[in-house]
Amino acid sequence: MTIPTALATETGDHPAALLDELRELTATAPARARLACWDHVLAASAADDRALLDALFAAGTAPQLHGDYEGIIVGKLHGIPGLALLNPVVAIEPGWVGKSFDAATGTGANRLDLPAYLALKAVVPGYRGWVRTGTGYRGFRFTHRVEKAVLAPHNQVVAVTYTDPALGNPRSRVVPIERVRDEIVELVPGVYLGRAQLRSTGGELRAIGYFAMRAPRPGVRR
Repeated sequence: MTIPTALATETGDHPAALLDELRELTATAPARARLACWDHVLAASAADDRALLDALFAAGTAPQLHGDYEGIIVGKLHGIPGLALLNPVVAIEPGWVGKSFDAATGTGANRLDLPAYLALKAVVPGYRGWVRTGTGYRGFRFTHRVEKAVLAPHNQVVAVTYTDPALGNPRSRVVPIERVRDEIVELVPGVYLGRAQLRSTGGELRAIGYFAMRAPRPGVRR
């Protein structure tokens, strides 16, 4: 089997069909399938192809997540004017570098590089939830569980929320983490697409962008 050259091609192939090919490839060449899928997500990110990202998310399945995952913001954040001013992390590259999951407890945390940690420490000085790990920090803990997506296409996802008071997250107008809901699907084993959503003060939930995750490469520490 050949690896598809793109998840959306001039021939009109549907992303779901091409994902099926990559998923089939994982049976015989899982590393090649993961790499090809990751490259396609990077291409969609560079083009800020929201229609393609929407289609990929709709074709995803609910994953089982445990351990540390590398992460990148995919495409441009959208939906909320001035969002970069609300959250210093999105204005720093790479800033957010992934998530960590504990399947047994249904909890996890976001992983940040040093510049993002310093920026957030300055704007939420009262937050004491930081944990040093390798070259970065973990913080802004969450709970996660498999459930139906709130927004269309309402597929099964891993839902990540930050509202449990036991997590110790800050309540801040500058970093409104308690109003964030992330939803994550698996594209192929080892590659995941997440949809970031923000709840308005009026209670309306809006998609504000996408992110991608994958298991860290050997020898990479964050």
